[in-house]
Amino acid sequence: MKRLIMCSAMALTLAGCGGGGDGAEAGDEAGAAGRTLSGNASAEEVAEATRGNVSCPPRIATQRPAGAPVDDVVGVRPGMSWDEAANVVQCDNPMLVVTENSSRKYRIETHGAKIRHGFDAKFAEARVEKTGQEIVREMQRNAMRRANNAYEAPLQPGQTRYYVGTMGLPGQERVISVAREEYYPEGQSPTVASVEQALIAKYGTPTSQADNGPRRSLSWKYDPTGRLVTETSPLYHSCSLNPSPDSGTSLSPDCGVTVAADIRRSTDNPGLAHSLAVASQNGAAGYAAIENTEQALARADQERQASELQQADQGAARPKL
Repeated sequence: MKRLIMCSAMALTLAGCGGGGDGAEAGDEAGAAGRTLSGNASAEEVAEATRGNVSCPPRIATQRPAGAPVDDVVGVRPGMSWDEAANVVQCDNPMLVVTENSSRKYRIETHGAKIRHGFDAKFAEARVEKTGQEIVREMQRNAMRRANNAYEAPLQPGQTRYYVGTMGLPGQERVISVAREEYYPEGQSPTVASVEQALIAKYGTPTSQADNGPRRSLSWKYDPTGRLVTETSPLYHSCSLNPSPDSGTSLSPDCGVTVAADIRRSTDNPGLAHSLAVASQNGAAGYAAIENTEQALARADQERQASELQQADQGAARPKL
């Protein structure tokens, strides 16, 4: 099975992680509204400055085709434009800030074109000016934590984060995958059973469901024609998807819509849900988007070279021999 893969930790065969760091942290630069923060600022002030004009409820032109499987995650679905998805994500919570992620990339030949492979959405953090010594101490603490493989939770109770993968010609990028994780507020955890029931009410009968230690996992798999994959299908053990926003994506032309969910149990009471992660992608559509983008960029580069050759023939100076 031919696949295209994106990862966030190591390079893989056909596609993988590009160089460079993560997208800018919230508050590091002026937001869409054009405000530049200076000095200390609260998380709310950072969010307001960085988010710019967000229209809620969002107006979405890209609709799910009639009869197609439910494939959105809190309104974000494959096929949406970059701007549509960013607007929907920021309508989820007024503290969410979208930043392009420049480190997670599909390995394709862009011929020098700048395309956006995806964005993160995280809660804005307070901006605190630090002295040089404070910055050094913080760097040392972070280095020590990484050296000791110390776990650091990606969210605080009540927070949410996204990773949205995109592909397309510059300025025309569209969503090919979306992953969302939410930590429930302290004292407001729903039961694992109620979260599972809500997932099934939205996405329908799962292809598979299982208990994996502290997690309750469910998945919905469809072939490219929109038929639900069952245990008798050759795709039953394929088309897998990890719902964490940190996980890579594997795209195959043999797979249609795939939705995956992990309900993490509370350590104090396994009947309560600590958090929920849900991801969605369309393997065949995403694979086609990557191939079509690469081919279009190759054609544009060939046309550029041909144009330069024509101009050279018409106006270039003759060589001195």
